[in-house]
Amino acid sequence: MARYPSPVAVPTDADVHSLRQRVKDLEKQLEVRADEIAAAQEDALRYRRYFNFAQIGMTVTSLGTGWIDFNQQLCEQLGYTPEELRGTNWVDLTHPDDVSLDKDLFEKLVRGEIQRYSLDKRFLRKDGSIMYGNILIQGVYRPDGSFDHIFGFLHDVTERLQNERERLGLKQEIIDTQKKALRELSTPLIPVAKHVLVMPLVGTIDSVRAQAVLETLLEGVTRYQARMTILDITGVQVMDSEVTSALVKAAQAVELLGAQAILTGIQPGIAKTLVELDAELSNVMTLSTVREGISYALGRLHR
Repeated sequence: MARYPSPVAVPTDADVHSLRQRVKDLEKQLEVRADEIAAAQEDALRYRRYFNFAQIGMTVTSLGTGWIDFNQQLCEQLGYTPEELRGTNWVDLTHPDDVSLDKDLFEKLVRGEIQRYSLDKRFLRKDGSIMYGNILIQGVYRPDGSFDHIFGFLHDVTERLQNERERLGLKQEIIDTQKKALRELSTPLIPVAKHVLVMPLVGTIDSVRAQAVLETLLEGVTRYQARMTILDITGVQVMDSEVTSALVKAAQAVELLGAQAILTGIQPGIAKTLVELDAELSNVMTLSTVREGISYALGRLHR
């Protein structure tokens, strides 16, 4: 009995249209995927360029494997070749005294309590020198929220800190110079003749200024080899007992250096305070005016 081939099913127009539509959809999906892949490649290239040519040290680090990646800038900052740096870790590179600075912060980062932190700390270069750096640590987490790895950004701030220290040092130098100038104005010491010094005081004298008077007098006696020192307080109207006592001690200290102390221009209120203090002035010459004091001093020297 003869056999005949089975009839082939002929697709309908609807089937052809559906198939063509399916092909078009797949082509569109492929185009979208291609665009996504191209965009991802562009992003990866952009990231790699930024990573490689950034002016700060950058690293990707895992708790389990250590360095995942780092850029050339990090090597240059710390003075290592890439091969040498791979044999180190963050602890090796950190100054021993600063290792524990971010211990608590890092543990919080791993637990997910914080996502990033930044702080200043010291790092050790290969040659043993210290680099002051600002480090930013950014945590990266898996979809389930568990910790995966970190991005680290290290900015060398050594030069900035040195400039800041120089600026602060200059500022302090200016402050010290101003203090010295104010001290010289508040406790002027005038060599009116060989071996004769005059310190005219004007205005209010507190304990700080009284101490400055003592120091300036003693330095001046030694520097000028003075034999006569005149402390003129004509311009001082009022002094409390503490300051008055301090000035008397200054006059007595001058005598210990071999010079005679002369006190001029004592006002009534100060005289009353001296009496109440029962101040020891037996070895201190007291005169009415600074002119009398200078005349007395010169007369004593020429005897």
